[in-house]
Amino acid sequence: MGSGSDFEEVALGSLKPYYHVPEAIHSEGITFVKETSTLLWVDIFKGEVHKVEDIEHPESSHSSFSVTRANYAKDSSIEYPPNPESLKESVGCIFPLFAETSQDEIEQVLFGSKFGIGRLDFTNGEWEYVILYSQCPALSSDRAYKLRSNDGNVSPDGKYLYVGLMSDFPFELEAIGCILRVDLLAQKVEVVWNSMLIPNAIHWDESDQKSMYVTDSLNFTIWKCPGGDLLKREELIDVKNSNNQSFESPEPDGSAIWFSKDGKHSGYLFIAVWSTCKVQMFDLAHGKLLKEFILPKSTPRVSCCCLVGKDLFVTTANEKINNAVGFNFDKTGGCIYRIPNVLNGDVPLESTKPQPRYQSMHL
Repeated sequence: MGSGSDFEEVALGSLKPYYHVPEAIHSEGITFVKETSTLLWVDIFKGEVHKVEDIEHPESSHSSFSVTRANYAKDSSIEYPPNPESLKESVGCIFPLFAETSQDEIEQVLFGSKFGIGRLDFTNGEWEYVILYSQCPALSSDRAYKLRSNDGNVSPDGKYLYVGLMSDFPFELEAIGCILRVDLLAQKVEVVWNSMLIPNAIHWDESDQKSMYVTDSLNFTIWKCPGGDLLKREELIDVKNSNNQSFESPEPDGSAIWFSKDGKHSGYLFIAVWSTCKVQMFDLAHGKLLKEFILPKSTPRVSCCCLVGKDLFVTTANEKINNAVGFNFDKTGGCIYRIPNVLNGDVPLESTKPQPRYQSMHL
């Protein structure tokens, strides 16, 4: 646990949800687009993409879109992969795309799904795969069948999507997960980190645009990879060591990164810690725990976060996610919280992710 005068604990037990989609199960992947002031997130378990176009009025500007076989584009160049009805679609991460004619509107998004990278068109609700993970020579068909997309991000130059894959919900959790690097323009998929249990949040260092921070959830570790070499990783943060013994499995999940503009320090990493009701704030230079935000006990499964100016938006999951059925939803599981003023000073709005390089086409 943090100690000393520079550690602060912020109790938010009375914080009310910013927004709650009825019967949400596993909200994740929250993303902010500065140019359109749009907030996006997914429900992994239900295979949904959610969009809020007016952050101050989510109730009136929220829309959601399902990713199922039923709304798969019939004229897609990629036929929907063979798949039993029992193995449904899921959505793990999201990559916004601007409208072709302007940056004033988000008409489409790319997303990491069950079998590959999909593209959803908000204007008609249809989607299609634009590349399949099975195109990766290192992934056998049997292994790929058992995997699903988890978290992911876009390289600073927009050239690559990095997506973590992990065991899909119906299967036993095994170390068959991996991190893929996807080049959409070259139609190339390659494994860059193999044999993982739960690969999670991925970020790049602002100073050199190459060094990476990778979350390895069930090793409770945030790795720094200098120069972007994932094989030469250094432990930056031991999240289990930064939580007391009352938490059996304090897994680092999704996170948000912020870099200082004043040169006084390198920046911070805000980590959603699954099963603990916490978001923890670490110093990027030394991996030191500086602050933790304690959310209401009714939502222990804190799953992801993103910064919108000074505020931190936090997603959560249903407490009974492993057995979630229509009549078994808790009242706040899957809700989104808004924690105000987690940063000080003049903090400009910034998009969560760069725009991916992609030759967009209308569905």
